Parts: sequence; C-alpha cells; structure tokens
Amino acid sequence: MKQTSTLVALAVVLMANSALAQFITRADFFQPTGLTNEGLVPGYAEQAGPYLIWNPDLASTEDIGGLAPGNGIGGQARSSYDGDLLSGTSQGSNGIELSRYDRTSGEWTALGSLGIQIDETYSGGFSISGDGNTVVGLSWGDTTGGLPAHAHAVAYNQEEGLLDLGTLFPGRSTRANAASEDGSVVVGWQDFNGPWKSAVWRKDLTGGYFPNVYLLVDDTGDPNDEFNQLGECSAVSANGEWIGGYGDFANNNEPWIWNAVSGVINLGHLPLTGRGFVADMSSDASIVVGWFDGEFFGDPQTPFIWTATDGLRNLNDYIINELGINTGTSQIYSANCISSNGRYIAGYGVDNNTFSGFAYRVDLDASNGLGDLSAMRGIGAYPNPTMDLLSVPVAGPAELSITAADGRTVHRSMVNGDLSLDLSTFSPGVYSLSLRAEGSIRTQRIIKN
Repeated sequence: MKQTSTLVALAVVLMANSALAQFITRADFFQPTGLTNEGLVPGYAEQAGPYLIWNPDLASTEDIGGLAPGNGIGGQARSSYDGDLLSGTSQGSNGIELSRYDRTSGEWTALGSLGIQIDETYSGGFSISGDGNTVVGLSWGDTTGGLPAHAHAVAYNQEEGLLDLGTLFPGRSTRANAASEDGSVVVGWQDFNGPWKSAVWRKDLTGGYFPNVYLLVDDTGDPNDEFNQLGECSAVSANGEWIGGYGDFANNNEPWIWNAVSGVINLGHLPLTGRGFVADMSSDASIVVGWFDGEFFGDPQTPFIWTATDGLRNLNDYIINELGINTGTSQIYSANCISSNGRYIAGYGVDNNTFSGFAYRVDLDASNGLGDLSAMRGIGAYPNPTMDLLSVPVAGPAELSITAADGRTVHRSMVNGDLSLDLSTFSPGVYSLSLRAEGSIRTQRIIKN
C-alpha cells in the first residue's frame, strides 16, 4: 500500500520557553494508541480506520491504512522500540486479521488466525514486542461442541507463526495486551466470572508458551480466589519482569505494578478518583502512566504519572508545575501511552472553554523538569555486560536483589553506599538488578557473560 502524508491544520502548538519541553495538541477525534522513541504517535481518528501516524513536531499526519478499532474490529497500533514496525489489524487475503505494518515498505502483512470468523473478523493485533518480531492480540476460538462465542489470546512470531495461547476455561475469552522486548513474556486478561483478571504467558524454550497464570495480591493465598487475583494486565517492561495493570475489587481499585521480588505494588489513588488503570510503562518500568475514572460515574477522568522516585502525580499538575508548561484551558483526561525511552506521553483531553476534545503529546525532556532520566530509568551499574565484578552506585540504605530470567531471586542483601558485586559464580545469562529504598524501586538489566 502506498503511503500518504498530509499536513493538517488541526494541530495547535502550546510550548514552554524551551523548545525541548512541548505540549502539542490537535483539536479533533484522533485517539493515540502508541508512541515511538522519536515522538511519533500512532492512532486513529475514526472507527474502523484507517490507522494514522501523527507527527506533532511537523503538524503532519501519515495515513498508513489498515482497519482501526470500531464497527466490530479490534486492535491497537503499537510500535516496536525503533518505530519501524507496528501492530494492528488489516484486511488480508483470508479476511480481517491480526497484522503487522512495516514503515519501510509501507505494507501491512496479515499474520493469520485460528480460522473462526465472527462479525466479519478473524483476529486482531493489539501490541508488538520491542524487537518487532512478536505481534500479540486475539483470535476467535472454536465454538463447536456448544461452546459460546469467545476469543483466545494469540501470539505470532517469525519462527513459529501464529500460536494459540489458549484459555484456562473452555468457552471463556482471553486476550494478549502487551509483550516484552523479545516476546518471551506476554500479558493480558483471562475471563471467567468477570471482571477480566490478570494473565501472563511465558515462553517455553521447547516451543510455544506455557499456559497463562494469574498474578496474585498475596502469593501465599488461594490462586483461585477472585479477591486474590489482580486485574487485567496492560503493560510489561522490556525484560518481562515488571507488569502493570488495572485495579479492581481485589486491590481497592488501585492501578498496580508487579514483579517476582516485590510482589504487587499498589500505586494509590488521586483525590476524588475511582478505579485506576495502568495504560503503559517505559521499557524499564521506572515511569508508569494511565488514568483514573471519576469518583462516582466515571467522569471526569484524571491522568496520572508514577515514577520510581516521586510516586503518583496528577499529570496535569506535573506538566504545569514540574515542566513549567502553560497548557491554557486544556485539561488532560487520560495518558494512553508512553514511549519506551520514557520521553513522550500521549493521550486525550477536553478544552474547558470550548468543551471540545483534543489529542496531545507532551515531551518530558530531562532538562526541563523530570530530572536525570538516565538515573531514574536504571541504577547505573557497570560494566554491563560483565564477566565477574559489577560496580553498583547506591546513594543510601537500600534492599538489593538480583533476579534470574526465570523469576528466581538469586541474591538479596541490605546495602548502604556504593559496592562491588562478584558475579563470577553466576551462570551466563540475563538478570534483573533491583534497589528498593524509601518506597521507590529502581531496576537495571544485567548481562553476565
């Protein structure tokens, strides 16, 4: 399909004094669903598409075709870390299917389905791994044998093709919402009795994925108790160790993040808000974004930003008070997505003067209020990769832990100040180093050669 690029007069630019800190809006019905590290915003402006890529810096929009959500079609345009490949849904030779878009060739490629058609669709693509090799979403499941209409989470990769991730309960739906950088961890939801609950699929090195498991409020509690099962998973870090999701009755409706070492970390509530939703996280999970529904009937929504150092903040207040950006009469309602490098956030809001909706992108450049992002995103341990000694900068008292790729904690200790760790006895592989102090958590992926 031939790409087209058109300038749009709808973009309104509201900038701070520095050109590096920007709050840019467009006054139409564009819905951001993803972000590249360069600040491009995939999304759509009308039901059933096409998908669009908005360039706020050039006030331009690129029509990339495909079939966006609406009119019985599902999917999300999310990008690989380099921005070259996107997930989504398109019309293939066999019907409407989960697909991947290549910005270099300008073509959508339909990636298959489980062969069941409902409402003119077979499958839909909801996210893509950081390396672009794995596209995840859902496909309609087999309804023979009297089973009701339902969907199965699916994952496609170049080596194995389309994989059925299955369901824990025949006739009950699952969906995959996000994938780690290499696609080895896929997260989403499992339906049984409503609301949708957490689901995590991990790659089986012999092929395919292991059956999904729930994430629990209390790891020692009953895994089959709905009041102990966390809500829908919506985001996962690059290394697959941090997972974020939606609050529900199991955790006081708070948005949450989780890893095997810390367990669940409830992110809290903002004033006058109801249920909270994690929408996305940076690649190392040091920045998490999302929104809260209104306290009573869902409106107005309130966007949030959570960082490992500063905790939970209202994104409107953060942009005005920390970034020093005058947003005028624009009030943000939702933070839909964040770029993997943690620099850009996009979503939608309402102009309080005209009561009209708008889409936005905000630049959280480090020199304009967010502080030292390189320090926030990681610990700064070096050399990395390492054969033996690892130098770890530590500002004060903290709990240090090292987790293997399979989730096992292989080291844990209390530390106070910079230290040198001897990893010579560790098996070669990828590990996660975590420092926890005064309610904040910082992580870094470490490679042991």
